[in-house]
Amino acid sequence: MSQHSSVEALLNVAEQTIKAAGCASLITLDEFGYPSSRAVAAFPPDAKFSRVVIGTHPDSRKNLHVLREPRVALSYVDNANRGYLTVIGRAHIEADSEEKTTYWVDRFSAFFPEGPGSSDYQLMIVVPERLELRSFGLKVAEEPTRWRPVILAKDKAGDWRQTH
Repeated sequence: MSQHSSVEALLNVAEQTIKAAGCASLITLDEFGYPSSRAVAAFPPDAKFSRVVIGTHPDSRKNLHVLREPRVALSYVDNANRGYLTVIGRAHIEADSEEKTTYWVDRFSAFFPEGPGSSDYQLMIVVPERLELRSFGLKVAEEPTRWRPVILAKDKAGDWRQTH
C-alpha cells in the first residue's frame, strides 16, 4: 500500500513523476476509434492539478482527434523510480487564448516561426478527471505482485479524492 496517505502528498509525487519524465505521451482516439500516441512537451500542471497545457498546431493529428473526441490520456514514465503517472481527462483547443505567450518556450520557434501570436500556435488544455500513479522509488505502490496503481479522482466539487 502507499506510504503517502494524503491527497496532497500523492499530488506531490505526481508532480515529481512529471519532472522526472521530461516529456509525456499524449493518447487520443483516431477517426477509427483506435488509440493514437505521440510524444508531447506538456507544460507542468497548475497547483491544483486542474489543467495541463500543450502547445499545438491546428493541422496536427492530435488537434483533429481532440476536436472530434475530447477524451485523452497523458502518460509519464519515471524510470529512475520505477514509476508512472497517467492523467485521464478531456481536452479542448484554445485558438485565441491570451495565455499563448505564457505557454511559450524558445524552442517552439522552430515549429512556429511567427511566435506565440501566430494563428498556427494553439493551446490544448487537458482537464484531468482521474490520475493513476505508481512509484516504487517514491513509495507509492502496493505490493509489486498486485499491479494496482493509486487512483485519484475528482469529486463533484472538483477536489481530488483517493479512490484506490
